[in-house]
Amino acid sequence: MDASSRKALRGAAAGAMLWGVQLVAVGVAAGTVPPLLQATLTSTASLFVLWLWTRWRHIAVFAQDATLTPGMGLGLLFSARTALLYLAVPRIGAAAALEFGAAALLLQAALPRGPRAWPAMLAGVLVILALAAALPLAGMALAACAALVWVLQQRLLRDARLRDCAGEQFVFYQLIGAAVTLPVASVVAGENWLVRPGAAAWWALAAQLGCCVLALSLLWIAPRDGLRRGPSAASLPLAAGAALALQALLDIPARWVCWGSLALLLGGAAWLQGLIRAPGAPAWE
Repeated sequence: MDASSRKALRGAAAGAMLWGVQLVAVGVAAGTVPPLLQATLTSTASLFVLWLWTRWRHIAVFAQDATLTPGMGLGLLFSARTALLYLAVPRIGAAAALEFGAAALLLQAALPRGPRAWPAMLAGVLVILALAAALPLAGMALAACAALVWVLQQRLLRDARLRDCAGEQFVFYQLIGAAVTLPVASVVAGENWLVRPGAAAWWALAAQLGCCVLALSLLWIAPRDGLRRGPSAASLPLAAGAALALQALLDIPARWVCWGSLALLLGGAAWLQGLIRAPGAPAWE
């Protein structure tokens, strides 16, 4: 593994764990602040921070070049995924929502690799079946839709027109899509914007913004690859693990199926990682 790959791996792992912490904060604040309103606030604040960063660095992020069309699609998919996850978390918890997405990405990464990847495929299928059987149907339906959108987003990332997209431009497409569409979705959903958050909700909102700022700081660590694909089948179990650990620290109950699913996901990801290290094997998708 060369230095660039190690840098991208560190960026993806750090971003995944921040994503896990952020979704736990979403669940904490959901009692007084509607989920889509939370998504609106965090995406808009993150977009403002990114704008300050690009102004300081004199980086052009909006240009009518070949990246515009796939970038707009990327922004819409990111918005849909964020909205679905924010709606799922109050119903089933952050860890379960992330584990469903991790299982879907694990299957996506394992299927092209044939029979040698069957243990990883089995792990993904068992996680999906276990979560679907143990958790509320409405929450799992939202998590399943978010996982499907996640898979579609991963496929769009293979577009050749995004191959040379700068890290700041790549993040900008996602955040501008979220900042435009999520407020509309919140209003259409009938969420009340005249809220009075309690102390815990304020801390949770601050934690979400802090996670977003730290995620944007990965632009220093891995200018393109660290944020390019975001959490993948290899790193997303880390997000679920971070969510479960934080839930335990905050005395937020987590079902046994979430711990079992995490073990299966880590095992499946490790198996695939072993296949990828073989000479001539394709990298993570």
